[in-house]
Amino acid sequence: MDVFARCSNYATDTCPCILAESGKCIVCSMCRGEDFCTCSDAVSLCILQELVNNGGRAKKQHHSMRCEVRYVKEYDDVFRFIRIAVPNAGDFKKLGAFVFVRVNENPFFDVPMSVLYDDYGSDTIGLIIQMVGIKTESFWSIREGDFVYVRGPYYSGMQGRSAVSHLHDSRAAVVCRGIGVIPSLHVIRALWQNHNTVDVYLDWGRFSKRVLDYYKELKEIHVNEVAISDQDGELTDEFHKIAVKAGDGDVGLIHLGLSDYLLKKAIDVIEQSDPHHRTPISCINNSHICCGEGICGACTKDAGAEKTVRLCKEQLDIREYKKLL
Repeated sequence: MDVFARCSNYATDTCPCILAESGKCIVCSMCRGEDFCTCSDAVSLCILQELVNNGGRAKKQHHSMRCEVRYVKEYDDVFRFIRIAVPNAGDFKKLGAFVFVRVNENPFFDVPMSVLYDDYGSDTIGLIIQMVGIKTESFWSIREGDFVYVRGPYYSGMQGRSAVSHLHDSRAAVVCRGIGVIPSLHVIRALWQNHNTVDVYLDWGRFSKRVLDYYKELKEIHVNEVAISDQDGELTDEFHKIAVKAGDGDVGLIHLGLSDYLLKKAIDVIEQSDPHHRTPISCINNSHICCGEGICGACTKDAGAEKTVRLCKEQLDIREYKKLL
């Protein structure tokens, strides 16, 4: 399978990263030991030159910062909203941003969380935490004035960043199920900023309505409540209608905040309605985030021809992304 990938951290403060130092750079063919430069995606930074200038070593990478919790809102026994003060907060609020957060010094308790764009002008970031396991349940007792450890920002919390960024003065459909709405909120904001009309379709699943009510009031989000999947895990007629509308050219982009299982089915339906692939697609990428650096191997997928894709760092065309799930 021929897969063309872009690095979500290219030309950031941490580029070149450990992958470049180890000869595994996503962008730079010369750093990978090849004889010729094929860095067609490198438009503003020569990674090889930066690596040489830095003595052949990676630049300083993200480290855990001890940050104060400024605000906590408890919705029920499962969901918490926390606001955390971070340095250079604007860097944390870019499209696709996520962080690793934990309550103690043990790095094994790092939890990846999408950053919410609830208060763009402040020095804080917002996170929604769902208490579902040992790591997240450690946030039960968190209170205002407490400190947590934050590592980031990273920018591959979604696939299709460029498609979202390049849509202007058009119409977009955002389709989410359950907790998938949380990492999709920054997509909605980015689309609004580019003067797009956004139709939001949400299947609640087991997600708390109280959480989204807060954001609906804050940002005046109008949500169309629909059933995306039935009890057998199949896509409903309502979703097929949304896909047909997109295929007819009425929608300039469709964003999917769905599980990998539903995502593959959804893209198949969209492709059937739009065989010429005219409608750009974006989607959440949260289930493939582990270390954030592309070095632990948990997010890697074999793309054939000795090509390994690191989904926590690489940006793919969504139709190619689907083949790797």
